[in-house]
Parts: sequence; structure tokens; C-alpha cells
Amino acid sequence: MSIKNKLLTTTVLAGGAALYLHQQNTSLQTSHYTLAVTNLEKENEGLKIAHLSDLHLPRTQVNLEKVLEKIADEAVDFIFLTGDQFDAGQSFNRKQALDFFCSLRKIAAVYAIHGNHDQQSPRAEEIPDLYQEAGITLLEDNAYSVMAENRRPIVIMGAAEPASLLKKQKRNLLSKVMVRPDWQGQTRLLLAHRPELFERYHQDKTKAPDITFSGHAHGGQVRIPKVGGLFAPGQGRLPKHTSGVHALAADPSKRLVISRGLGPSQFPFRVNNRPELIFVSLTEA
Repeated sequence: MSIKNKLLTTTVLAGGAALYLHQQNTSLQTSHYTLAVTNLEKENEGLKIAHLSDLHLPRTQVNLEKVLEKIADEAVDFIFLTGDQFDAGQSFNRKQALDFFCSLRKIAAVYAIHGNHDQQSPRAEEIPDLYQEAGITLLEDNAYSVMAENRRPIVIMGAAEPASLLKKQKRNLLSKVMVRPDWQGQTRLLLAHRPELFERYHQDKTKAPDITFSGHAHGGQVRIPKVGGLFAPGQGRLPKHTSGVHALAADPSKRLVISRGLGPSQFPFRVNNRPELIFVSLTEA
């Protein structure tokens, strides 16, 4: 092969790789799951949740208007934001964030938790006020019994992001969450940023969630068919919890839904791992 042809081949391959990486970081993928819940009240049959995680504003490269359009088209009852809405390394644009969150709130009630990046954001102290202004409920080790239009009440809980290694090692991560006795029997949904702690969210049976919604793992960053992700924070190499739906070993009726996230991690490229928007519908077991 001549030098000219080699150069042309190299240019084509490099251009193809760049185009692929751009598509992997910007092209939104939607996932739909229907999950059976024990003793789901008939009025809550088909109750639908939009699950977003790890936007890493302002670094996200997905089209946020397209995200809003897809959520609006689904007629969801609730919207969950499961942490790292903001990036630790860059200061977010407050107007951009507020506009996006206000638009979400116009679609449905929105519940959010902090992730590790939110806690480390250069403007971390502003985030709770921003949520309040947008009408978003920030869950920090608390729970609410809420009811969407024409539905029956469900319990939505939020596990605060552990602020230290000692807190991460605590046995009962929901010890501060108060679930009132008269809420027993209601479907319980938990927002908890870290999927690797799934088993520990079920230590207290009186608070154990029916479904846990998490992010953090970014899909393992690089995904290999039939293998899964290669690395995730808190899990290391070949992590177990990076994407999709998982069942609790001790009680398979308890599920974990993991978002691969919408934004980039510290490693700037997604491979076979497009940004993901999840929709979960509930059905009676």
C-alpha cells in the first residue's frame, strides 16, 4: 500500500472512530421496563416513572430539549433524579439548570437526591435553593407518602449520599428515614445514588423498598456484549451493578433499576454505552 493510501485509510479510520465516540456520548437511548410489585393497588396499575441520573451539568452532551420531549410524550406520573445532576469539576450555569428543572416540573412531580458530584460541586450550597425554586422535592434521608392524579398513595424515599467512608460502611443506610406506621402496605420506591449498596438498603424490613432507583456507575463506562461494563466507582473492575434491572438475592420481588446516566464521567468517552433515559411502569405481581 502506498503512503498516500495508508494516509487516506488512517484518516478514514480516525474519522470513523471520532464519529462513533461522538454518537456514543450524544445520542440518547431510552429503556422501558415493566416491573411487578407485590400488593400493588389496582389504581396504581401502570403508574409510570421517568428515571434520570448523572447529568453532570454543565458537561452533559445530550440534547436536553429532546430529553424533555421524550418524557412529555410518555405521560409519566413522577420523575426521579438519582444524583450527580451537577459536576464536581465545573461550575454549572444556574439559568440553564433552572430552566431544565422547571420544564421537568411542568411535566410531573419531580424528586431528587444528591450524588457525590453534587456534594463536591463548586456551587453545592446553591443546589437545594435551586431545586426549591424549580418546585423539585429534594430527598435527604426522608420519605413522603404521595399520590399522583387518579392514583393511590405510594411512599417515595431518598437515601442521602454518604459523606464519609465511615457512613458508607454503616449497616443500615436508611436508619434516618422515617416511614410512618400508617404508610405500611403502600408501595415503597427508593432513590439511592449508589447501586453497589443495593443489599444494604434492605436491612430494615419495615423500610425495605419495593424498587430502588440508582445511577453512579455510568454503565461501567465501556460495555462489552455478554460481559457488561469494565469499571465503575465503588465496584472496581467488571462491576456487577452497572445497568438494567437486578433482583435482590434474598427476595427477588425487590428490584434495583440502574441508569447508565445522561452525562460523562471523569473518563470522557462512552463506548457501546449511550446516554440513557429510563421509563419504569408498575404492574401487579
